[in-house]
Amino acid sequence: MSAHTTPEEQFGISTVGEAVEAVADSPRGIMLLDGGPAETPLPYRLVSAVARRVATELARLGVEPGDRVALLSTTGARFLLCLYGVWRANAVPVILAPPHRLGDLERLMTDVRRRLDHVGARCVVVADSLAGFLGKRLGDRRPVLTCGQLAAARDDRAPALTALPDDLAYLQFTSGTTGPAKAVAISHRQLLTNAVVCCQRLMLEGERSVHASWAPLYHDLGLMTAVASISARTKLVLQSPEAFLASPDSWVDALSRHRATGTVTPNFAYGLAARSMRQHPRPLDLSALRVCGDGSEPTHAPVVAAFTEEGGRYGLPAEAVTPMYGLAEATLSVSMGSRSEPMSWDHVDRESLTNGGVATVAPPGAPGTRTLAVVGTAVPGVEVAVVDEAGRPLPERHVGEVQVRGPSVMTGYWRDPEATAEVLRDGWLRTGDLGYTTPAGLVVCGRLKDLIIVGGANLYPEDYEYVAGQAEGAGGVCAAFALPEEERMVVAVEAAAGTDAAAAADLAKQVLAALRAELGHAPDRVVVTTRGAIPRTSSGKVQRARCRERYFGGTLPALAEVSR
Repeated sequence: MSAHTTPEEQFGISTVGEAVEAVADSPRGIMLLDGGPAETPLPYRLVSAVARRVATELARLGVEPGDRVALLSTTGARFLLCLYGVWRANAVPVILAPPHRLGDLERLMTDVRRRLDHVGARCVVVADSLAGFLGKRLGDRRPVLTCGQLAAARDDRAPALTALPDDLAYLQFTSGTTGPAKAVAISHRQLLTNAVVCCQRLMLEGERSVHASWAPLYHDLGLMTAVASISARTKLVLQSPEAFLASPDSWVDALSRHRATGTVTPNFAYGLAARSMRQHPRPLDLSALRVCGDGSEPTHAPVVAAFTEEGGRYGLPAEAVTPMYGLAEATLSVSMGSRSEPMSWDHVDRESLTNGGVATVAPPGAPGTRTLAVVGTAVPGVEVAVVDEAGRPLPERHVGEVQVRGPSVMTGYWRDPEATAEVLRDGWLRTGDLGYTTPAGLVVCGRLKDLIIVGGANLYPEDYEYVAGQAEGAGGVCAAFALPEEERMVVAVEAAAGTDAAAAADLAKQVLAALRAELGHAPDRVVVTTRGAIPRTSSGKVQRARCRERYFGGTLPALAEVSR
């Protein structure tokens, strides 16, 4: 295990509450964007002062050190002040995704109540706009407070900082892509140790750095952005995910206007950025960007190529795009690519990978070649291994489960010893991800639980979803899954808005033909469904298991269906 820098050495602090206190004299802060021209500055000295008042009010209301405080709000000034205030109160924040649409309200509220009960939340802090809506549905079991109520507190006689480095810092619910969401328990030491790594790899260096993000704070990527920025005292340009999705152009504009030196986002956002720059030419300057982290979902070569090509016209360095791999159970970062060289790609024979589990090198662009991103080498302090079903290490280019060991691996799942025992063994975290090692670094090629086995061949749903999503008329969201107890596959494709039955039938045939031609093995069925019908997690990841349940339960609306 390689040496790593401690939070005390890097930041001079050992808990997040100490970080909030330490920025009281910082000249920098957070710039909040709403997707338009309006910007709201939030200086760190104000953050520190108001967080003290929030902590004082929480203590007055009975919140004690170690209590879990749930927060439901989109990104905004009051929400950030309350989040930092919870840490300043020596309490433990649990951030839940706010309701975005009312179509499945009953299921959503049932899930929220289950999560609140599971973590034993002392109280719930909600956005002012949601107070009436959520208060009536959640207030029967615990107090419901508003962000505005806490941020308006005037008494700053905050409780003493009593949290210790190994105390619980936060509970992060997993995305729930392959089963019920579980609460990942992370200590202050684990959280800040990973923040050190992120700052080092993303080159967050105080006054010389500006980091831009739209990642939701209920996601591990967004939460780490909030923690690393205040710990390193760097300027943070922060946008809500809703504002970004409503106007992807605004994120690119912010990168230019604020001379951002770094950003981290899922791959799809770089595709939107490339389209923005191509379709709406304007005076941009991306020359300050040093690191554009690409993670949280599979990285596709055409997307990266389009972003670097379009961004290059505005000064984006070719080597800025950097692949990353991580997961909530490891706090966040596990591996990262080079910051000084363009991304590395591994071109492998699809049939060899599918039928033999071996990543045989193949010519780039040739028929039957699969191109995968090399997600770099392990960050300092972390060990990565690829093992077979018996837990034995595999040689290079042999596909197995990725396992991780290091100082930021979770303590366990909150009050779930059985689930913890399934994934933590002898200090190693079983990630559930499939991958292999190369001389250039780790390659992740799928999820163990999502793997589809047909005729003895291992089919990766990510491949089918990506090809299907490129079809003309597709809405971009797809889900590939196996038929229960059968070696057959279904691919569900959301149609673009306004698609009629005839166009949906054409789309289904087009997708089936494309999958047969590009991947060699066509699915048993292609189903075209309405926009928004494929279930996703709060962070936008497709829930294949739930989609399968809807399909076989007859609740997935089908505009068209075709069988091979």
